[in-house]
Amino acid sequence: MNAENQPVPGRLQGCVAVITGSTGGLGEGIARRLAAEGCAVMISGRRSAEGQAVAESIRQTGVDAAFVRADVGVEEDCRVLIAATEARWGRVDILVNNAAATPPESPEGPDAALWSAIFDVNVRGAWLCSQASIPIMRRQGGGRIINIGSTVPWRGRIDRLAYACSKGALHTLTHVLARQLVADRILINYIMVGWIATEGELSLRRTLGDMDRLVTADRNAPLGRLETVEDIASGVAFLASDDATHITGCDLNISGGLWT
Repeated sequence: MNAENQPVPGRLQGCVAVITGSTGGLGEGIARRLAAEGCAVMISGRRSAEGQAVAESIRQTGVDAAFVRADVGVEEDCRVLIAATEARWGRVDILVNNAAATPPESPEGPDAALWSAIFDVNVRGAWLCSQASIPIMRRQGGGRIINIGSTVPWRGRIDRLAYACSKGALHTLTHVLARQLVADRILINYIMVGWIATEGELSLRRTLGDMDRLVTADRNAPLGRLETVEDIASGVAFLASDDATHITGCDLNISGGLWT
């Protein structure tokens, strides 16, 4: 972890966060960062063994954590996830919509089934988790929703049509909800992620047979390297904290100059 990305102990003490897609990769890194700052965390995702292990590992640090199996592409799972969080801790302060579907797409574009599957997770799932959290946050007098987006909609990646469109839709959702909910002190922001060598990304590159592209991108990145999980997690921790009490409807670009 870079020196500038060190956690601030106790900054999120007393808060409760739900992180979707946090059984590994970026979501796990975000959960661990929030926990390191004192936040109780609800781990969620489709991989039960991995999710339970992450939650147990965090509990061993002295911070409370739990796991609920949830596929955000399934409406009932979204509602159960948020309800289980409130039942355990009595509140939901932070929702991080991190879960994302990033399957390979055909050069001719995705078929209707793949398009729907990507949008179900990347947009509809984020909305359903937000929809379930908003009444709880209203009763508490406020909260934070942080949507993990991408620079892809602005870079026009022709091999990621459905993914790019879904992250563009998530961007629109962020800004509309931010305007709708500002009077409720529910602050909603969007993080633009460039390219991170997470386990999911490495798996995708292996499937596509272009691992060299990732290595070249890292070598040629504007700031000398691609961003890391810690870079994104530090941005989430900032937006979740009292250091960001006047920030809503913001696009936080953490891409190291991949797109500016």
